[in-house]
Amino acid sequence: MSSRRSFISQLGGALALPAFLEQAHAEGFQQLTNQVAGLSPQQMATNEDYWAWIKNEYTVSPNLLNLNNGGVCPQPKAVQDAHIRFYQYCNEAPSYYMWRILDQGREALRGKLAELAGCDAEELAINRNSTEGLNTIIFGLNLKAGDEVILTKQDYPNMINAWKQREKREGIKLVWLDFELPRENDEYFVERFVGAFTSKTKVVHITHLINWIGQIQPVRKIADEAHKRGIEVIVDGAHTFAHLDYKISDLGCDYFATSLHKWLCAPFGSGFSLYQKG
Repeated sequence: MSSRRSFISQLGGALALPAFLEQAHAEGFQQLTNQVAGLSPQQMATNEDYWAWIKNEYTVSPNLLNLNNGGVCPQPKAVQDAHIRFYQYCNEAPSYYMWRILDQGREALRGKLAELAGCDAEELAINRNSTEGLNTIIFGLNLKAGDEVILTKQDYPNMINAWKQREKREGIKLVWLDFELPRENDEYFVERFVGAFTSKTKVVHITHLINWIGQIQPVRKIADEAHKRGIEVIVDGAHTFAHLDYKISDLGCDYFATSLHKWLCAPFGSGFSLYQKG
C-alpha cells in the first residue's frame, strides 16, 4: 500500500520532471552546436541534421512561407511554453505571483540582457520594442529651437515621425540625408554625415541596419566623428541585435534601442533601450 510519504515523494519527482526535461533539451542543443562549431558558413548551410533540429523547434505553419522575420520572428516552442506557463502562473494569484514572486527575477533578467549586450545593467531599461525605446530617448533629449538633428530619409517611419513632432513643437531643425543604396563603401556614409555637421548639430540619428534593403551603416566610424565635435549619437539597433555579432559598446553610441522579438526570438512585445554612461 502506498504511504503518504511515498506519494509525496513520487509527486515531487513528477513536478521536477519538466525542469529536468528542459535541462536535457538545452544540453542536447549545446552538444549539437559543439559538433558544428568551427565549420565554415558553406558547411553549416548544408548540415541537414543541425537545421532539421532547428526547424523542429518552431511551430510555424507549413501552409505559409514566412518571409518577414524582420517585423517579429516566430518564437521557438520552448519560449512559447515558458511564456504561457508564467502567464498562467500569474493568473493563479496575480498580486502575489506576479508582483511578489516573478518580479524578483526582473533584475536578474536585466543583468543577463546587459551581459549579452555588452553594457552595464544600470544603463539598460526593458521596454516593449525599438519604437518605444527610441521615442523615449528622442522626446527626453534636452533640445531647444534652432538645435540641429541629422537623420536620413531611410530611417524607420516611427522614428522620423517622432523627430518631426519635436520639430513642430519646439522648432528644432531636422537635417535630412538621402542615400543612394546599396553601398559597400563605409566612407560614403561617413562623408555624408560629416558633411552635414555644423556648430548647431546636437544629435545624429543612425539606423544600424536599414530595414528596407538590409544596408549596414558604419556606426562606429560615424559616431567617432560626431563625438569629436561634441555631438550625441542615437542608434536604432532594431535589426542588428542578436543578428550581427557585436557588443553595443563596440558602436561608440550614446543611446541605443532594439526589439527582442525580432532576431532574438523573444516573446512579442519585448525590447530594451540604454544610455551608455561612458
